[in-house]
Amino acid sequence: MNLAKTVKKVYKKYGIKVHASENDRSIILVGECGDWSKIVAAGKMFADKNSGKHVVNDISFIGGQEHSPILPAVNDDKLDGTAWDVVVIGGGISGCAVARELSKYDLKILLCEKHSDVAHGASGANDGMVHAGIDLKHRCKKLYYVTRGNAMYERVCADLGVEFERAGQYVIFTSKFIQLLGRSYLTRAKKHGIPGVKMIGKKEICAIEPTVKDFAVGAMKISTTGAVSPYKLTVAYAENAVQNGVTVSLSTAVLSMEHTDTQITSIITNRGTFTAKCVINCAGVFADNVAEMAGDRYFSIHPRKGVDLLMDPKANGVPSNAISLSPTLKTLKENKNTKGGGIVKTVDGNILLGPNARETYLREDTSTCSADIDEVFAKQQRCCPSMQRSGVIAYFAGVRAPSYEEDFIIEHSAKVKNLIHVAGIQSPGLTAAPAFSVDVAEIAVELLRSTGAEVKENPNYNPKRISPINCKNLTDGQRDELIKSNPDFGKIICRCEQISLGEIKQAINNPLGVATVDGVKRRVRAGMGRCQGGFCMPLVVKTIADELGVPYSDVNKGDIGSYVAVGNIKEI
Repeated sequence: MNLAKTVKKVYKKYGIKVHASENDRSIILVGECGDWSKIVAAGKMFADKNSGKHVVNDISFIGGQEHSPILPAVNDDKLDGTAWDVVVIGGGISGCAVARELSKYDLKILLCEKHSDVAHGASGANDGMVHAGIDLKHRCKKLYYVTRGNAMYERVCADLGVEFERAGQYVIFTSKFIQLLGRSYLTRAKKHGIPGVKMIGKKEICAIEPTVKDFAVGAMKISTTGAVSPYKLTVAYAENAVQNGVTVSLSTAVLSMEHTDTQITSIITNRGTFTAKCVINCAGVFADNVAEMAGDRYFSIHPRKGVDLLMDPKANGVPSNAISLSPTLKTLKENKNTKGGGIVKTVDGNILLGPNARETYLREDTSTCSADIDEVFAKQQRCCPSMQRSGVIAYFAGVRAPSYEEDFIIEHSAKVKNLIHVAGIQSPGLTAAPAFSVDVAEIAVELLRSTGAEVKENPNYNPKRISPINCKNLTDGQRDELIKSNPDFGKIICRCEQISLGEIKQAINNPLGVATVDGVKRRVRAGMGRCQGGFCMPLVVKTIADELGVPYSDVNKGDIGSYVAVGNIKEI
């Protein structure tokens, strides 16, 4: 890349005076600008996938509000002075999958997550689609791991006791011209080894999905697309890791590191300082910050927010399948770094709409606004005009963690001997996690063995996690027998989702020790129905308090300090 020429292009297009320099791994940008979207766009202009170099975008955002990471409201010495073979930073799908893969070995492993539960960030706020990889044009790490990961899902979910459905996806063509352009996907699928992709006609797609009959001229069926609960899968990975000997320390934030030029010597957290022979950076939107702590910042993350809408499964006019409109030349140009969202059928029966994509300076900005909600609904309604706005029961935002190269960074650090990066993991990272976690575990084992450490297999490793009881999946006879053995499974607490007291109690007594309202919601969906917890939350709070033997006012919704109640207003 000719840096001087690109600098001129950036100034001409965005008016930003950028100083660009490079080393053997990075292109470093310095300057200042008062428009965050222009800063991100300028960084993308320096991204060159063929060079193998990453963009470090240090263009200052003039006027941008100071961003302070959300930190746990706890400080103690729980971990102080401890020593670990491997420390995994981050409790999203990446960190939990890596920790579980490493638990196959007889190692002392610690996973640090700064929130009160795993799956708190992007891993708990996405549509749960298991992608086939058809959207990925070029050979890259994303494509390599997505196609491998997709093929692993039946086995992984069976082992972890997590529901998975491979129901496929339909891309709808609205004109003969778009249908003709869409045939290029068949060539791409064959080139990338993606099975089960075929064209179907108007008659067939309208029989499969009647909601598109007024405008569809045909469709592309992608058979290997699936659906999983992203938060349940992340929780399952973490719980199986714990069952195999991994220590998960929640409410534990990595604050800084001590290091030499080539080695991390200690990790400093709000719960003490400790050491690690190997550190794995799975910190999501903070992955570049962690890299900087270790003296190895050679890439930048530019957070990208997406809003999803959740539809009532009983809403009128919703589709029965995962569908989306085929991109046009115009939308491809507008959505270079996002698949544009779609309509997804979840494993729990809901329909999810979205997400959209907005660059954001704030790494933990999960706020939603009416403009985003209107945008997402209007766009997806074009694919299913019969949907009604009244069917929306909730909306939420997640923040993805792309690098400027828009590819995964999965590698042993070239500078810090005991550091491995798992960064730039954005959609379809959920699909890819089963595959790249295997490779990351192998890199870590090789790293440890290179230091002379003896790494043996864990003789007690068990890949099987017993799936918690889900009464909705039982027959009437099975439920009757269960209730006879434990009457709590006959007492319905969440009427919308038909969740029993027994299911909530087993969710509270989980291997990770999470006992919050949100923790219960992630495990059994209590509070995810039409009323969004309006009826069941008090009963969930009561059950948590009773199980823990604490006052209601000590029960948290999520992170420490997020109390649901502050005390009694009268004696009962």
